[in-house]
Amino acid sequence: MPQTGAYVIGSPLPAEERLRAYKDAGFDFVCCGIERIAEGITPELCDRIGLGFENVHLSGAKTNFIWSEGEIGDAVCRRYCREIEAMSDMGIHTGIIHVTWGKSVMPEPPGETGFARYEAIRETAARRGFTVCVENSIFPGHFYSVLDRFDVPEFAHCFDCGHWNAFAKEHDFFGKYGHRVAATHIHDNDGVHDLHILPFDGTIDWEALAARFAANPFTREKICSESGGPKTLNFAGKTAEEIASMLSCMRVAADPEMMKVSDGAVTFYGGIGYAEFVSILHGRMKKLADMIDEAAKKTKRGIWK
Repeated sequence: MPQTGAYVIGSPLPAEERLRAYKDAGFDFVCCGIERIAEGITPELCDRIGLGFENVHLSGAKTNFIWSEGEIGDAVCRRYCREIEAMSDMGIHTGIIHVTWGKSVMPEPPGETGFARYEAIRETAARRGFTVCVENSIFPGHFYSVLDRFDVPEFAHCFDCGHWNAFAKEHDFFGKYGHRVAATHIHDNDGVHDLHILPFDGTIDWEALAARFAANPFTREKICSESGGPKTLNFAGKTAEEIASMLSCMRVAADPEMMKVSDGAVTFYGGIGYAEFVSILHGRMKKLADMIDEAAKKTKRGIWK
């Protein structure tokens, strides 16, 4: 049976209260964005509560500039190296990065400028015994270029099923790099927008994905959610009817208590408290773990060795 983990959701609640919600819900481990470290979500506190700490998501601002000549790209590279050093000092030895981040600034094509910076990141990771997990996101070409160029122990793959479903479903990231998977981001969406909603609430075919996870040594052992908490997303200029029609493909659309639309916005999971949401999330991750376990029992041997 795979262990289940989750990224700690932001909240004004104290760090210990948040972590106890994950422990009480039944999660085996947690991960967090680097900003949560400053909020007190640390491996030391997790250990005291009885939770494992798996990895940290490094920062992403201006990451698209890492492919461009100039000081901004140099500064992004130095930031990643500093974060790797700081996290390893805390006993964290796995971190997630994007090779592109958003589309507000289009990245330059993959080239030697970017590769030189990723070589500096690789050297820092090697000195610190750190694994950099590259996450599939919007631009597959940049993702492929880094993992293919750096087929080394310091670079692994973080498979993000939500990004795959929304941005590049025609690409088989998991198939190509399944043997290098060292982290997962489990969440759901409508196949277009990066919603980060609960598993089984969007359009992902979870039966098919569970079968693939069952055939992979890493995902047979552990899976991790990156679902966000209750949220309101704005769709400026669209009526409630237009938003409802646009999102009608999702399973959650049939539940007015879990998804509510209004003119210009949609709210997911409104009114659900922190601990209750974490408990619901664990139930969804446990369901996926059960599906993986059942699929593994039916498979005599895995696709990847």
